[in-house]
Amino acid sequence: MVTNCGKSIEMILRASIFFALLILTIEAKKYNGNNDKYQQWQEFEEFLEWKRTKEQEGKEGKWSIDFTDNLSETIKNYEKVDKQTQNPPPVEDAVLMARYIVNQADWTSVGTISTRKEIETFPTVNLASFSDGPLGNGSGIPYLYLTPLDFTAQDLSKDSRATLLMSLAQGSYCRDKIWDPMDPRCARVMITGKIKQIKTDSPELEVAKNAVFERHPALKHMPADHHFYFAKMKMISIVVLDTFGGPKYVNVKDYLHPPTLNVTEAFHQRVRQQQQDYASDSQEAYNMKPMQNFQNPIVRNI
Repeated sequence: MVTNCGKSIEMILRASIFFALLILTIEAKKYNGNNDKYQQWQEFEEFLEWKRTKEQEGKEGKWSIDFTDNLSETIKNYEKVDKQTQNPPPVEDAVLMARYIVNQADWTSVGTISTRKEIETFPTVNLASFSDGPLGNGSGIPYLYLTPLDFTAQDLSKDSRATLLMSLAQGSYCRDKIWDPMDPRCARVMITGKIKQIKTDSPELEVAKNAVFERHPALKHMPADHHFYFAKMKMISIVVLDTFGGPKYVNVKDYLHPPTLNVTEAFHQRVRQQQQDYASDSQEAYNMKPMQNFQNPIVRNI
């Protein structure tokens, strides 16, 4: 009898221990789950604090570059520019077309010979802001603002050969015409040559600085430790494609020294002459006869 009672007590104790362990296991899992959630929340709180710190440091100019700082200055630069979509120069004048596209563009594709180990000697491409001067009064010379931290500048330090590509597809002109960027009528210019750094003692440095910063005021605030420098494209070949029939090869000398020093006035003279020719026709004929593609280059459409 005693033996049976002892066995019953032993079984009860074992059952109690089993249930106690089971309860402890369940509670431990709950604790671990809650602990994981608590840890995740802590990490999220730490991330928010880090984000707030970086945003504050960014406002103080330590960690970030605010490209909207000079929005009002940019607007001021272009406030007198007609934003309506207009036509570029006539396709029969490749020199003026090339100058027009370069002057209107704010950025360019830059093709270089890569120095990166995985694609060494392969052609590669990047994007860069540039300017040839004020709208409607550019020099035709592409000036760039580069940093050695970017692989384009690294490529150029080993091999200065490069090609720049600008296209009217960069803006609304071709889109408004419903022309695909590959349509020959969506004019483009390819300039090949060597991109060289402008020396700090060169009088051209001030020209490059004014050209770039007038069109890209935010670039004035690039970090000093990025060691940005001004460079220019020394042109060897200029190719224009602006209509059907194949590319047109523009002589560099003609490009740099167009028939008139004032490209804007050249457009005005052409328009005035065309209007005089039309004036001799009847009013009906005048209304039906389309104007050619003339445009003062100060009109910004890319």
